[in-house]
Amino acid sequence: MTQPLISFVAPTYNNIAWLPEMIQSILAQTIHDIELIIVNDGSTDGTKEFLDDWAVKDDRVMIVHNETNLGAGPSRNIGMNLAKADIIGVCDADDCYPVERAEITLEHFKKYPESELINYGYLSVGYNNEIVEYYDGKPFDHEDFVKTGQISYFCNPTVAYKKESGIEMGGYPKENQGMTDDAQFVKNWIQSGRKIDFQHGPYMCMHRVLPTSMMTKFRGFKPEWVTKK
Repeated sequence: MTQPLISFVAPTYNNIAWLPEMIQSILAQTIHDIELIIVNDGSTDGTKEFLDDWAVKDDRVMIVHNETNLGAGPSRNIGMNLAKADIIGVCDADDCYPVERAEITLEHFKKYPESELINYGYLSVGYNNEIVEYYDGKPFDHEDFVKTGQISYFCNPTVAYKKESGIEMGGYPKENQGMTDDAQFVKNWIQSGRKIDFQHGPYMCMHRVLPTSMMTKFRGFKPEWVTKK
C-alpha cells in the first residue's frame, strides 16, 4: 500500500450487523490512498472471523484484535498509534460515511494548516438508512466550555485530527460511569490549549443510534431516534 493520506480508526465490539456497511463506505472514498484500521475489542459475535476475511481483500485494511474488551477509548488509541497517516479520521462501527469524507477532510487541513481538529454536522439515520433528522452543528463555544464545562456541539464520528496532536494530549480516555470517551476527549483537548474547529455544510456521518450504542448507556434509548419522523 502507498503511504495513506488519512487513516480512519474504528473500534468495534459485537457490531457485526452494521460493520460491513461502515467498511464499504470508507473503502469507497473518492481518494484511494486511505487506511482503515479496525480494532476488534474482544467481540464474541463472529466479528473476528469476518474481519480476518476482509483483511486479505484490501491491503488498505488493518485489523487488530484485542484479547479482552478494553473499551472504545483505549481501542481508538491503539488504532491512532498504529496509523501511518498524519491525519486520523474517527469512525464508529455502526455508522456509515459519505464517499467524499476523506477528500473534504484533507482539503480542510490543506486550506487551514494550523488546524488540529475538524468537526462537522451529521445525519441521524434509522435502521434502513432513512434520514431521521439533520444536525447542521455549530462552532464550538470554547469560552462557554471553560466557564461551564458544557459541550456546545461535538460529533465524534465526524471528527478528524492530527495524529501528532492526539498523541501529545493523550488520546481518548476510557469511558466511565459518568462520561463517554469522546466527552472526556473534548475536555482534555481544550484543557491542553487546543481548539475544536467546525465546518458548515457537509454532513460527514450517517449516525445510527442503537439500543446497544454507548450513548444509550448514558441517556437511555428511544425508538424514535431510529424511526423516520
